[in-house]
Formats: sequence, structure tokens, C-alpha cells
Amino acid sequence: MTSFRLNENKMFADVTDGIAIIINSETGIYYGMNAFGTQVYENLANGVSAENILEKIKSFGADEANFKAFIDAMKEKEILLPAQDSGAEAELSEEIAKEDKYELILKEYNDAQELLLADPIHEVKEDEGWSPEKSSLNEDKEDVARREAKMSAAENSSLE
Repeated sequence: MTSFRLNENKMFADVTDGIAIIINSETGIYYGMNAFGTQVYENLANGVSAENILEKIKSFGADEANFKAFIDAMKEKEILLPAQDSGAEAELSEEIAKEDKYELILKEYNDAQELLLADPIHEVKEDEGWSPEKSSLNEDKEDVARREAKMSAAENSSLE
């Protein structure tokens, strides 16, 4: 049986309101899926075998070629890696599949690539954590006092 898991070394994934967004932390490219694709992705990422999922979506009337292309695209983009079969049964909604016309869609976006790669989270070192360059820290005493006063004022106004 063919099973997968999220490539957590490169990818960060979140599912909100039934839609998956997966960010490649090395390239800054992110991927979005439709609701049916998200359901299939979640089952795959949780170790449900591709064969089990395929059997279920074929019972809905979904296309096997689209399913295989969807998995191939996620493997090619290194979103999914081979994994141990969890033995779990596929949990899919035929209603959602029907709403998405039984299509599994994975779209690639690079419009936020520079922003995602500039994020300081990429500078985190496992043993040290994040430490910005000294030049990025403004140590001017007047500026520090101004920032502290602003923070204090904000704290006081939130307590009122």
C-alpha cells in the first residue's frame, strides 16, 4: 500500500475553513487546494493509503487519472513523502466532492515568495534560537526610551 506524510522538513501546512495552504519554507512558494483536494490531502498526510482513498473517491464517481495527477504533483513539489500506512479508513465527504465537481486542484503561488523568504523565522538556529544582527537593533537611548514609553502607554490603556 502506498502511504504518505507531510514533508515537515520543508513544508508548513495549515487547514482553515476546509482549505489547505502549504508553504515551502525553502523556496517561499505556497500551494492552495480546493475543498475536495484538501480532504484528500488531509487523508494522505494522516497516513491513509492512496489505494483506500482512491477506492472511496471512485465510489463517488471521481476520476482516477485526476487523483494520480494530484498525488504526483504533491510528490514532485516535495509536499508529500512516503510513509507508513496508518491503517485508517478514508474520511471524505461526497457532498464536498460533488460541489468541487470531483476535481482535485493544487495551485502553486509565488506572489509572496520574497516576503516569505525574508521572514526572520528562516534565521532560527536550533541551538541558539533567533538572534537578529546587531545592526538591526536600534540601541539609541532616546529611541529605546520612546519605545518603552509607548509600550507602557499601550499597556495602561488596555487595563482601563
